[in-house]
Amino acid sequence: MPLTIHHLGRSQSEQLGIKYDFVFHKCDPILAPQSIKDLHPSGTAPVVEDAKSPFTKNKVVLAESGAIIDYILATYGEGRFARTPKDSEEYIQFLEWYYWANASLQPTLFRVLMNRRLSNDPEAAHIKLDNAKLEGALSMIEARLGILLGWNDVTAADIMAICTLTTMRGFCPIGFDEQNHKNILAYLKRVGDRPAYQKAMKVCEGEDFVPILGAKAQQFVFPY
Repeated sequence: MPLTIHHLGRSQSEQLGIKYDFVFHKCDPILAPQSIKDLHPSGTAPVVEDAKSPFTKNKVVLAESGAIIDYILATYGEGRFARTPKDSEEYIQFLEWYYWANASLQPTLFRVLMNRRLSNDPEAAHIKLDNAKLEGALSMIEARLGILLGWNDVTAADIMAICTLTTMRGFCPIGFDEQNHKNILAYLKRVGDRPAYQKAMKVCEGEDFVPILGAKAQQFVFPY
């Protein structure tokens, strides 16, 4: 089995339904342990090793979620999980959502997380600004989720977005409003009902982990 996925607990690692070896790394205490740093100088997870890449004919060690997904799709995807220029408008929508998830949505949530840790004052200017940016991002998802999920198959855009909308909320317990975020909550339910998602969460986080799929999110207790 040439492909090995290195997963760090409570991090952005995904299952794409292909055969692979799986290595679980425990946080130390909340950041990447030395075993992840030894794999790749970025010291981040996930990391993928491919024993003999069909492109380079040599071993590949790759970090960064987007790069990993692009590589796996190109190497093993067989046309699944993506859109191409032949798909016309769907290709443009796919590109935007695929890159927006990690480039914009996730940093927005990280800013809320960090600033809330620094200040408990909801009227502080930076807190109010971050909350407004987050609500703007969620409103955009709410309004356009039909475009992202208007296709019959799951795409890499879903895979890139789902960690921020679920697991990351355990670091910063962002809640979804049951009236204003109906589409997001319905989307998370559909994701949670998928056998592939359920299997991935059990493999990555263990049988006892409860995915964060509802309106409320409870903060993780460290160490985990």
